[in-house]
Amino acid sequence: MDEVDVMTRAGENVGKAVGTGLKAARQGVVRAGHAAEAKLADRGITTDQVRGALVERADALMGKAEDWEKQTRRSRKRLAKKSAKTRADLMGKAEVVRKEVKKAAKHARKDAKVRAKEIRKAAAQLGADAPKRRRWPWVLGLLIAAAAAGYVALTRRPQEVHLQEDEQLPHAEPVLNGQVPTQKEPIK
Repeated sequence: MDEVDVMTRAGENVGKAVGTGLKAARQGVVRAGHAAEAKLADRGITTDQVRGALVERADALMGKAEDWEKQTRRSRKRLAKKSAKTRADLMGKAEVVRKEVKKAAKHARKDAKVRAKEIRKAAAQLGADAPKRRRWPWVLGLLIAAAAAGYVALTRRPQEVHLQEDEQLPHAEPVLNGQVPTQKEPIK
């Protein structure tokens, strides 16, 4: 048996079970309806009276639902108006505060410029009163020190020391084509 047959049979079985369940539910509702009619008849109430009572109750409930909807709509509108007004107030206050901060910053910059100018002026006066130092003796001292260092470096050069006298050492005779010449011949 392959999967298709199994799934087909499973679907049929479920379909039968659902169909049977629906049929049983319908029959149960019909039986309950007949039993309710019998009990209502024992009390002297007709089905039309029951329908009328249900319609009246449903109308009353619908009226309450509509009232509730109107009430919530009004409260939403009120809330929207209130939030818009609050937002506008906050934006206005924020604009006022921003302008005040801008003015304060402008005044602070102005005061800072004035104070800086006064400080520079006071520093210039203090600098004018103090004797000026001459800086060229330092340069002259550096030049003299550099000249002395150069002189010392040049005079302390190592001298060549000859361990042996320069004598001509016999040179090995060249090898020509793998043969050593027996007598001295000029090399061509």
